[in-house]
Order: sequence, then C-alpha cells, then structure tokens
Amino acid sequence: MSKIGIVIRREYLTRVRKKSFIFLTLLMPLLITGMMYVIISLSSISDKEAKVIVVSDETGEYFPVLKSTEQYHFIDGKTGFADFRKTSDEPVYATLVITGDLLKNPEAITLISDKQLVGSAENTITSQLNEYLSDKKIDSYQIPNLREIIKDSKVNLKIKTIKTDESGKETQTSAQFASTIGMIFTVLSYWFIFAYGMMVMQGVMEEKTNRIVEVIVSSVKPFDLMMGKLIGIGLVGLTQFGIWALVFLGVSFSGVTLSGGFSLIQMLQSLFESVNMVEICFYFVMFFIGGYLIYASLFAAIGAMVNSQEDTQQYMMPISILFLFAFYAGFFSAQNPDGPLSFWTSLIPLTSPIVMMVRIPFGVPWWQMLLSVALLFITVILIVKLAAKIYRVGILMYGKKPSYGEIVKWLKY
Repeated sequence: MSKIGIVIRREYLTRVRKKSFIFLTLLMPLLITGMMYVIISLSSISDKEAKVIVVSDETGEYFPVLKSTEQYHFIDGKTGFADFRKTSDEPVYATLVITGDLLKNPEAITLISDKQLVGSAENTITSQLNEYLSDKKIDSYQIPNLREIIKDSKVNLKIKTIKTDESGKETQTSAQFASTIGMIFTVLSYWFIFAYGMMVMQGVMEEKTNRIVEVIVSSVKPFDLMMGKLIGIGLVGLTQFGIWALVFLGVSFSGVTLSGGFSLIQMLQSLFESVNMVEICFYFVMFFIGGYLIYASLFAAIGAMVNSQEDTQQYMMPISILFLFAFYAGFFSAQNPDGPLSFWTSLIPLTSPIVMMVRIPFGVPWWQMLLSVALLFITVILIVKLAAKIYRVGILMYGKKPSYGEIVKWLKY
C-alpha cells in the first residue's frame, strides 16, 4: 500500500471507530425525526383556556357578530365586563375598540394590548367581521339572489404541473416539492462541506501542536500527508451520508405512517415521481467531493499556518463570509432557479457545490451541468496545489502566525 493510502486508511478508521461518529451517524436521524414529531405535536396543542378580548363597540353593531372560539373569548365591555370580573380571575388579553361604521371607515377599529399580539388574534377578528361586512355590502345593492350568484361565480383552480423530457415523456411535478428537496440537499451540502472541512483543520492543528507531524513527515511527504487526510476524512463524510440515506429508505419502506394515515412510502413514491432522486444523489456526491476538496484544502492550509485555535479567526473570516454567501445565494435561488443569481453562482466553483443543489430538482441543461462540474474540478486542482505549498512550509513552522505577505512568499518557494 502506498504511503498516501496508509494515511487515508488511518484517517478513515480512526474517525469511524469513534463513539461520537457512531452516535451521531446512527442516532441523528432518529433525533431529528423525534424533534420534528415533538415540534408538530406541541404546535397542535392549544391553550386550555381561551384568551379574553374585551370589546368596546361604540356602534353596538359589531359585538354580536364576534363569536368566541377555542382560542379567544369575546366579552362586551359595556354590559358583560363587570360580570366577567366577578366570576373569573382570567386576565384580559386585549381590548378591541370600534369607534364607527367600518364600511365607511375601515380604520375605525383598534386592537390594544400590553403585550405583543399573535397573528391569530387579528385573523380571528378580521375573518368574522369581513364576512359580516361583505354580506352587508351585498345586501346594500338590493339585487335579488346576489349572494348566491357571487357564491356560484367563485372558481378554485387546481393547476397540475407536467414536465416533459426530450422524448416527449410526461411526468407530474410539484414546484413546492422540488424547492423543498433542493433546499434539503443545499443544507446538507453546506453542513457536510463545512463540518468535515473544519475536521481537517482541527486534525492538522492537533498534529502540529503535539509535534506528531515532525515524526510523520520524516517518512511521508507533506503533500501525501495532506491528501491522505483530505481523502480519508472526505470518505468519512460520504459514509455518514450513505448510512443516513439507507436509514431514510429503511424507515420509508417500513410503512410508518404520518398523521392522517399518510404513509412515508407514499411520500417516497411521490418524491421519485416528481424529481429524479438518483440524479440528485449522484450530483450531491460529485459536488460534495469538489466543494469539500476546495474548502478542506484551504482549512488544511490554515491549520498548518497557525499554532492555536485563536489564530485561525483572521484567516477563517474571508472563507466563512464566502461560504455563508453561497448558502444565502442557494436559499434565494430556490425562488428563481434560472435567474442570474442562481445561474452565475451555480457556475462559480466556490459557490456551485451549494447553489447547484437547489437548481438540480428543477432541471438544469446538460451543458450548464457539465461546465459547472468541469470548472469545479479544475479549481480543485489549482486550490489543492496552492494549499499544498502553504501546508508544506507551514506545518513545520512555529512561533507567530505568518502575515499575508509571508504566505505569498511560501507560494513562490
């Protein structure tokens, strides 16, 4: 086995055997599923007691329109508030003040509270009053059966979206579903590339500060050591992604049901019908490899240059800003996957591993995909070579952190 192969094997086995890796890989999908279940369950639980809203209606017309719900209980401020105080210790949540005819003056209504009101309170009030005011407006026209005519004239369109390929084959799609899948893989790309890139930097710094690297480079070239570390840790990331994918498939095909009797296997079938998951997973691996090698190489160079965690901040800031820009570009590209922002950032190698994952579920022309991948791996070669020069010099240098001028000199050695 070559020396670089030995380093790859050491980096890979050392990390996959750690209890933290096993815990994170096997339990994280279960933890995420459990958290989602808890959040959905808690969000569906309403308060046991309805919030009290006192209505001060100067017109006397609108209070009878407001019907109490499970969330909100309306009390007449003129006739019922005193009795309410005698029979209940419940605090008043808000006061609704109506000062005039709402048809003539829609702004003659105010909701007052000593705390920030939630949107459901306003929605409950406006939905009931809007319905009443609409009926009153219709009656003012004095046209027979006008309400029934308006009701019959309402049409609810349900647009079915179809995507056709070059052969003319039609596939039913969902823009919202494609956007969701794109964002999921964008977040995965962002998390995997950054997390495992940081793992490379931490590993390099540990070997340097512990002086272990001085022994290692006596038998292994610095370039082989860096590449072995990059590839080994990258394989750890792919292993984790593969296990998570298998867990997802296993849970899906196990027939677990969601609320309303909707089965996860039905959701999976719908997913495969609307988007090409095989293509998405393939390009996810491709762009993860390219993006990881770029950023992990830079992180490895930073780890070789510094002597402590505090010294990394100066060099990490530009990379972190660029990486965060790529994430936000991907986020906004989900709304317009063929716009200028998404097009250019999906071709630029430093942002394409994240942004392109948003565009793929919507369909990307083959030439754009080919150009993006080609530019990405050409940049990988250039970045790895530059990072290797910095790594080769910096890994055996101790003392103060180098200036940017000194780093430029290292690149010329």
